[in-house]
Amino acid sequence: MPFLDVLTSFFLHFQGRSSYLALGVKVFFLCWLVVLCFLRKQKKLFWYCSAFFVYVISFFLLATKCSSFFLEAQGLFRTFYFPFVFLALFFLQKQGFFFVSKRNLCFLLLIYLVFLIVPEIFHIGFASYAHSKVGGIGWFYSTNEIGGILAILGPFFLKKLLGQKWWIGLLGLFLYLFGILVLGSKAPVLSFGIMVGCFLFSYLLSLWRKKERKKFFLSLFCAFVVSICLSFVLYHSSFYKNIKIHLNFLEIHEVSDLFTFHHIDHFIFSERLSFLKDTHELYLSQSFPRQIFGMGILDISKGVSMKMVEMDVFDIVYHYGLCGLLLFFYPFFNIIKRFKFGFEEKVSLSLILLLCLFTGHILVAPSVSLICSLVLLPKCEEEI
Repeated sequence: MPFLDVLTSFFLHFQGRSSYLALGVKVFFLCWLVVLCFLRKQKKLFWYCSAFFVYVISFFLLATKCSSFFLEAQGLFRTFYFPFVFLALFFLQKQGFFFVSKRNLCFLLLIYLVFLIVPEIFHIGFASYAHSKVGGIGWFYSTNEIGGILAILGPFFLKKLLGQKWWIGLLGLFLYLFGILVLGSKAPVLSFGIMVGCFLFSYLLSLWRKKERKKFFLSLFCAFVVSICLSFVLYHSSFYKNIKIHLNFLEIHEVSDLFTFHHIDHFIFSERLSFLKDTHELYLSQSFPRQIFGMGILDISKGVSMKMVEMDVFDIVYHYGLCGLLLFFYPFFNIIKRFKFGFEEKVSLSLILLLCLFTGHILVAPSVSLICSLVLLPKCEEEI
């Protein structure tokens, strides 16, 4: 999948349009998984496909009136890619067709880091932002998507590093930090802080329960020293430069200036709250069928695609209705409640839920949602 993302990025950067080859591969991959499940007589996936078919017919006939079939079909594919891939991979893994290990996820993250770091070192990568802000995205296209992938896979990578020799651990940590800092985006850096905080809290709690007070306070002191060192690294990073650029643009000179709706919306949510308010008002003004089955992604009055809120849950509700929301999440919650997650899986799941509310491009972006599916599958009993 990283290679396909790079191919898509080159098409977008040099031709100004998406690669139909990349879209075709994703469609073929999804169809291949579904057909495999049918051949292996997975009736639950058949019933889900039937329910989705009924929803799509209702969506086109009652909600969108078939205003732009190709555009709406593309939006449906992007949005419902996650539940279909997750279900298909779950059933196939359950039958022993393949297994996902934590080691595989770490290797996958390393591939993404290579395509991000190497182009930046040799100054042959793409910029994270078209203007104003700084940062590099390697050979990828979407800063939010690659940032989300690095964040979601991060807990498995950090857990892996803890079991390695000290120099391997430091090298791996350096590569990961370089990758998330060079992007210049807030989300992966804050996600790193959350995951490190979770790992540290879990470790300190275990020491406290074992009454190893000396090791507890020594670890706490080491964590404080490392935090001070990291703060100096952050000061020279694209992440910090973008924070300053954004604060200067909003004319924020004191911390107290930040706590207004306008500044919070711009600085933390990148105006998503404003888009959420406008889209919510538009949704409430729609007819009952469009509220139930969704407005679609085409603005009929203007003949162009609607501006997405980029907060996944809200985008699903507004553009695919309450039925679409139920259809999207029901199989996920119905299956995942049976899992017994390890610590890193719990941290990764928490980041997925957090990022899909704050940054979007997680559950409704095929490249990222495939990674989410792999992360949320039960892992094979492999010693890593």
